Amino acid sequence: MSPYSGNPFSPDSLPDRGRRCAAVIRRSVSEYRASVAAIGSGPDADDRRFDDPAWDSAGYRWLLRAYFTWRRLVLAAAEVPFLPARHRSEARFCAQVLTEAAVPTNSLPGNPAALRRAVATRGASLARGAGNFLDDLAHRRGRPAKMPPGSYAVGEDLAVTPGRVVHRDDLVEVLQYEARTAEVREVPLLLVPAWVNKYYIYDLAPGRSLVEWAVRQGYTVFAISQRTPLPHHTDVGLDEYFRRVPLRALDVVREITGSARVHLVGVCAGGMLAAATAAWLAAGGDQCVATLTLLVSALDQASPDDGDGSGSEARARALTRLLSNREGLVDGGRLGLLFDLLRSRDTVWRPLAAGWLLGERPKPFDIVAWSEDWVDVPSVLFGQTLRIAMDNALVRGRLRLAGRLLDLSSVKQRTFAVAGVRDHIVPWGTVYRGLRHLGGEVAFHLVPSGHVGSVVNPPRPTAAYRTGSGRLPADPEEWLAAAASHQESWWTAWARWLSTQSGPLVPARATGSARHPAGSPAPGHHVLAR
Repeated sequence: MSPYSGNPFSPDSLPDRGRRCAAVIRRSVSEYRASVAAIGSGPDADDRRFDDPAWDSAGYRWLLRAYFTWRRLVLAAAEVPFLPARHRSEARFCAQVLTEAAVPTNSLPGNPAALRRAVATRGASLARGAGNFLDDLAHRRGRPAKMPPGSYAVGEDLAVTPGRVVHRDDLVEVLQYEARTAEVREVPLLLVPAWVNKYYIYDLAPGRSLVEWAVRQGYTVFAISQRTPLPHHTDVGLDEYFRRVPLRALDVVREITGSARVHLVGVCAGGMLAAATAAWLAAGGDQCVATLTLLVSALDQASPDDGDGSGSEARARALTRLLSNREGLVDGGRLGLLFDLLRSRDTVWRPLAAGWLLGERPKPFDIVAWSEDWVDVPSVLFGQTLRIAMDNALVRGRLRLAGRLLDLSSVKQRTFAVAGVRDHIVPWGTVYRGLRHLGGEVAFHLVPSGHVGSVVNPPRPTAAYRTGSGRLPADPEEWLAAAASHQESWWTAWARWLSTQSGPLVPARATGSARHPAGSPAPGHHVLAR
């Protein structure tokens, strides 16, 4: 027997190891080349930044070719086979951010439209751009403005549907909106926001407010409004938040209305909380949830790259620490920047080019005003929910909340769900996959919009959605192929769907009760807290 037997570095084994290493390298190079070939060599179909005729000139054409060659190499590097699966999504994110930051039109020499504007205005556009830059540096930490500052005021332009605060503590308010019809449906609605945003995504400008629409359809509507937490809230965890927010709000709604059942509506992370609430109540034998409405909400967080979920604790801890401020709260501004970087072309670099290079300010937009009205998050709550998402604990039946193990298949209520084709935060396939874990009938609606635009969908001639027969096959593309298109807002379809499950008409209810008296006018105090 060779004295080197069993030694991987023995002279006998080195040739074999060398051949194996060479095979791995060849396979990696081959897969990298395939990744490069799969990435487009020019602008995306919806990318209008290079439509200017100047890009057809020799110099700009060479610059464009060099940029897209480099871009393909960087994006393909995030797909290399030896990169651990659990880190691949982070690598893609970093590659996307890097390549979008380096687009030539983000600089003055690489932006022919800005150069022409500077010549035509004799430098006035550059002076305005410099002023915009200094203003953004002073008031927005250097982030380019997506609309003129001060365009909207909460309580004056946004969140103006009449109502009253019927419950308040140091963390949350419950708002009840005034009836606008002589009779209302027996079963009320409770709107649950995501805990990383303020509630008035449900109540934007008049005519674009889901609250206003639902009230006019004859529903008694309640909304949860949370405040930016104070330093002593930093240790608020998921169990405490769950008891103090959705469970307490449900008690308030049932006491005021006298209704044994309540429709739960949740948006984004609020949808996950609404579904978890229904599962928690079902585990205790309480069927007070009449229906679920889940808007752009991900219940199943798994992806093909998730691997075994190892390292989720360390990754969650690191991200929480990175986003936290000196008070120990996850900073809403930093979290907002992270969301902006997911779609940095439209949310960072386009406003930068328009504001700093062209000297323009974009038009006011209520969705932008809401998205930049950030909420800090208790660090314990944020870290716990991040670990739940990374471990996909909710759909795996591993999430224990307030003493009960949650099982989504026990949620037998009917569900109305909405997702957006262009959603960059919660892709529609992710929404679809999570709905298949629920135990009841699901009406899935696919809207041709992005994350927030899918929620703010008032009736108008261009509104549309796709929906199927109710069956959700395993492959979302199979569902899409069979889905029918409808030229109306999903708000209209939702009102029809709710009406069959909301009981008889009853006399319109007054706001508040003896136990929960009507207090301050909506939108209350917490939404204004900074």
